[in-house]
Amino acid sequence: MSVLAGSAVLCAGLTFTAIGEANADRECASGVKIIKPVVLEDPGKWTYTYNLSWCADGGAIVWVAPAVTAKVHTPSCRWVGRIEEAVRPIKDERGRWTAFDMSEFSCTDGAGKEHGVNPWVVVTFEPAGRYDTTSGIAAA
Repeated sequence: MSVLAGSAVLCAGLTFTAIGEANADRECASGVKIIKPVVLEDPGKWTYTYNLSWCADGGAIVWVAPAVTAKVHTPSCRWVGRIEEAVRPIKDERGRWTAFDMSEFSCTDGAGKEHGVNPWVVVTFEPAGRYDTTSGIAAA
């Protein structure tokens, strides 16, 4: 039992980072486009940060690099992981793409019952660098 309690204490404050297959450090002749990070949180419990970068060549997106950073701030919570993710072209005349991520955190309340939440982000982005984000936190 003391080993488990020690493990929980060690896990508090850990940061987990999941990076997309494409690396944001890749070369891009037109300049890498980067969104303002989307930060969702339950203060004192967890923080979720979503980043996205991409490169366009000749008006077309040639690579995309999503990244998620999950921080757990208390032993009563844990990061379950990325539940769903997608990056794909919209196939419209503007060459837009969309990226989606949904992750999950789970926290135990004072009565010992576990509750999950799903922070999520949708980014619609264009080769020239313009983008829109929508995000929220849903009950798991």
